[in-house]
Amino acid sequence: MELHDMPWRVRKVLVRVRDACDWRIRELLGDALIDRTIVRIAQRWRPFLKKPVFIGITGSAGKTTTKELLVAILSSNGKGSGNPASLNVLPEVGKTILRVLPSHDFCVAELSEDQPDAMRAQLALLQPSIGIVTVVGYDHLSKYESRDAIATEMAKLIAYLPAKGTAVLNADDELVASMAAHCVAKVITYGVTASADLRAEDVSAVWPDRLKMNLVYGDECAPARTQLCGTHWISSVLGAVGGGLAAGLSLKECATAIASVAPFDGRMQPITTHDGVTFIRDDFKAPLWAIDTCLEFMKAARARRKIVVIGELSDMGSQSKGVQYARVALLAQQVADVTVFVGPSASSVLKAKGPDIKNVLRVFGNVRDAAEYVNTMAREGDLVLLKGTNKQDHLLRILLARENDVACWRNDCKRDTFCDLCPDRTKPSGAPSLFQLHTNGMAAPQFQPTVQWDLDSNEQVVVGLGNADARYIGTPHNIGHELVEKLAASLGLNWVATPEAWIARGSSKGQQVCLIKVRTAINLTGSGLKFLSEKMAFTHEQCILVYDDLDTPIGAVRTRLNGSAGGHRGVASILEAFQTDAFRRVKVGVGSKVARSNPVEYVLTAFDAENRTATDLALVAAQVHVLKLVDNRAKAR
Repeated sequence: MELHDMPWRVRKVLVRVRDACDWRIRELLGDALIDRTIVRIAQRWRPFLKKPVFIGITGSAGKTTTKELLVAILSSNGKGSGNPASLNVLPEVGKTILRVLPSHDFCVAELSEDQPDAMRAQLALLQPSIGIVTVVGYDHLSKYESRDAIATEMAKLIAYLPAKGTAVLNADDELVASMAAHCVAKVITYGVTASADLRAEDVSAVWPDRLKMNLVYGDECAPARTQLCGTHWISSVLGAVGGGLAAGLSLKECATAIASVAPFDGRMQPITTHDGVTFIRDDFKAPLWAIDTCLEFMKAARARRKIVVIGELSDMGSQSKGVQYARVALLAQQVADVTVFVGPSASSVLKAKGPDIKNVLRVFGNVRDAAEYVNTMAREGDLVLLKGTNKQDHLLRILLARENDVACWRNDCKRDTFCDLCPDRTKPSGAPSLFQLHTNGMAAPQFQPTVQWDLDSNEQVVVGLGNADARYIGTPHNIGHELVEKLAASLGLNWVATPEAWIARGSSKGQQVCLIKVRTAINLTGSGLKFLSEKMAFTHEQCILVYDDLDTPIGAVRTRLNGSAGGHRGVASILEAFQTDAFRRVKVGVGSKVARSNPVEYVLTAFDAENRTATDLALVAAQVHVLKLVDNRAKAR
């Protein structure tokens, strides 16, 4: 029995024991030594394994599901094993071989193409006689020159196969199909194309129905029903069946065996909560090139309401991250009733928000706030897609929170394991939720009754970002505070202190202005500003944000009329609180060589004498930029 097949309580105990032992041994001896030793032992064990058929699977997507299906097929007629989960680098291939006994009939192993020439050592160790290639995508593109280069690496599996072996190739992928030309082994092609040896016909998979099809191989035909969600699993099903045929099983035996295989963890895995909300977990990885297939599944699905949650995307290619995220947001809004983006890049999609659609696109900087939003509005009969990169965002916590089974809200975990197997998931950690502050406001402030707080719609609000604590005065992160202070002095305005902010009001050339320094940590500015906007009756269109920018050279000043947060967490909190990126900004450059080495320490440390002089000159120029924005808007009205 594989680990993921066991009851979750048993899994929890075994994973905890395994991880504890593994960590202590590796801490003592070092990862490199342990991994080299595993590979060497596997090399010496492999010659004794003459009976088992060794099968290698590679591809940019679908390897794990293909492996699970194939193991089920082969297990119906023999004994053997496959690699656990998606562990497919060289030491894991070694561990897989060490699990094989001489009496076994088969061994199935995923092979990684995560970097150039990764296949060579894996093939020498595994020595497969059957090779399966699923699809060539854009995973690990940063390590390769092109998709063709990725295909060349995968093709090493097919070129390695002996003449008595079998290559199982996806005929629907031109790069995979072309590998047959360099193969001395028998070739079985598969796909929906009419020329494929093994074909899928009459395919359907509209949720809540699962993937089903008719399998055709030569003169044989067999109906196949699976538990998989979505038609994009066709290649995995056919690849596994092709592997079964290559190992000597009949088409009918293969079709019967795959019916019992549940979706693998985090791969379009449906889970229905106690109150009738169904989550589709596709949260293991989220390469940009594979997003469309998930959205196509949601578009065709039958559900009361469709909600799409997208976390960190990977393998973005040459285009900017902001452009790619915005494209995905536009596509998601076309198929979902509610689209949610979560993570450090979430604010970049606000530009894709439709002006006539209310609350259909929401962004959150962290998973905790996204979880509160989704679980507040989701109802029985809703279908929720979780699409993210597990190591980066751990979106599973949104589902676990609905079942009150998580208290860890760290954004910097970086663990590979899913949260339901983590022993620390119920330990409170991470930042507090900002969602309730954004939606319900903060505690009512004690405003001075002598001041008129309702702003006229023509009054412009200049918000200086910074940390409220006095120890941060004179640091790069408090440039925004300094700017509005100098602006107030030049305009002859007086500051009024409230529990939530310092506020100065007056006029510039007849135009009413309101200067604000929110009394909070800079990264939490959004909640305070949102509250003030509601109490003082101003909108984001009236606001000008002034703040430090590490990407702009020190002494330089730049103006923007809208856009993403650009990595500034304080700005991101504002865009998240208002759910729009339509804020005018004046950015004062604080970038330097010192900042690159330790940006967190740099922005919280006072300027040295040289940079202080350059910054003072920049603040003078920045005031001109702010007043120009004020004047331009006044003229436009």
